[in-house]
Amino acid sequence: MASEPLISKYMRRVAFGCPPQQALPADPVAWAQTQVDAEPPIDIVEADGSRRADLPPDITLRWDMNDIMLAWQAHSDAEDASFARAKGVPAQEFQRLHQETMHPYWQLEPWKEVQARVTTARYGASPVFEKLWHFWANHFMVAPGNQRNEVLVGPYQRMLRQRMTGSFRDMLWHAVTHPGMLSYLDNNRNTGPNSVAVKRGWTQDSINENLGRELLELFTVSTQAGYQQADVEQATLVLTGWGIHRADKWRKPGRPLGTYFDYDRHEAGSQTIMGKRYSNFFSPGKKLEALVTDLAQHEWTAKHIATKLCVYFVDDNPPVRAVEAVTQAFVKSSGHLPTVHKALLAQCWETIEETRKFGSPESWFVQTLTMLDMEPPRIIPLTRDSRGIKTPYLLGDLGQPLPRCPQPNGWPIRSVEWISKEALERRARILEQMVRRRGTMVDFNPQDAQRVSDLLRRVIQREMASDHPTRALIQDALKSQQVATAVVLTHVSPTMLWS
Repeated sequence: MASEPLISKYMRRVAFGCPPQQALPADPVAWAQTQVDAEPPIDIVEADGSRRADLPPDITLRWDMNDIMLAWQAHSDAEDASFARAKGVPAQEFQRLHQETMHPYWQLEPWKEVQARVTTARYGASPVFEKLWHFWANHFMVAPGNQRNEVLVGPYQRMLRQRMTGSFRDMLWHAVTHPGMLSYLDNNRNTGPNSVAVKRGWTQDSINENLGRELLELFTVSTQAGYQQADVEQATLVLTGWGIHRADKWRKPGRPLGTYFDYDRHEAGSQTIMGKRYSNFFSPGKKLEALVTDLAQHEWTAKHIATKLCVYFVDDNPPVRAVEAVTQAFVKSSGHLPTVHKALLAQCWETIEETRKFGSPESWFVQTLTMLDMEPPRIIPLTRDSRGIKTPYLLGDLGQPLPRCPQPNGWPIRSVEWISKEALERRARILEQMVRRRGTMVDFNPQDAQRVSDLLRRVIQREMASDHPTRALIQDALKSQQVATAVVLTHVSPTMLWS
């Protein structure tokens, strides 16, 4: 059997560590690979899977597309009404009223999605699946901030979970055509210059290259494939007409809410992308299906996805053999994601002694909760002035304000981009605040302090060699009953920051 520090390091790399009171698996790769074949449930729940008693009944995750579209329209209507009330109101008063009106959409919607994400990562039975989901949600990034889309982001990201047990092609199709993505990258306004809608003056919308560009650059082949600007333009034309049927005054009865293809906004004819012609006179919407299929199966897509997975999980400069193994798994399985994931997890173990990754703020935070047997912050922002630590804001203080990623290319996946003096100081400071704040994380009465001390001793026994300098410092702090100091020394030590 491999050493405890090696197995524990692997579990921190592919998941969020092993709780100190839990035995390490004898076969860590098998432990990880068995978690990728089925989608586990996600919710805002207690550790035992029950619904939190303090959650109001209307705070639930949205799953039904009709409900999602109605909520999206309600957000838009509320914001329009708020601006209408601004007339004749002093600016300061308007700002207060506007914040109160929009609070359920700006704060509560993102909170419940982030809370469910962190809670499931902390307590769920398949933490490896959760960390892989974090990768895919980052790869196919959709974030709040465009077209009043806060209510769309969580359902979109949870849709990706449902596709992780199938093919990359299936995930790509559903990511590109989901209302969350169409609105985030403005493709619902992408209209052909020679379309019926433009010729008849039905719209002022025009070409928008956002999704066409990211489809090639970020989601599939990447710039290494050598495509040209003309390919982006042609992909954009294929994407014209793919929009969203909203619950607004223009809704057409009988048409389901959500994504639909509008021929009147589509650029008819054929388009050529990376040397292949796409044309379908009788069903022009199928041009996008053909393009997505070809891109999903492209050799450069396999290499791009494999490289990105290895950078995310293995090392900023992953071994060539690791990238090649994951690439081949992608190619031979036609992008079957569980097969790709299992190859990646095997390479994480094969290369564990020669590689290392610095944990992102979210991964480090969940790892810390797991290894200290703590629960995530529970405060719900029911009002703008709700007091107490809230999970999204705490992550923001750490430098990763989920779900508000500033760029479509996602959060950084290279260790070097998360390392700075300020970032390390923030982790230490916030961790100390967390463990000292009574009623939030750990109540440091004598009994609880002893429990945490026992956990820390188990952690350093597993993670650190007997002559490790940090281990001696932690033991000295514990002997002096400085438990909070020992917690910080443990979890901002190089051993726990890297996996």
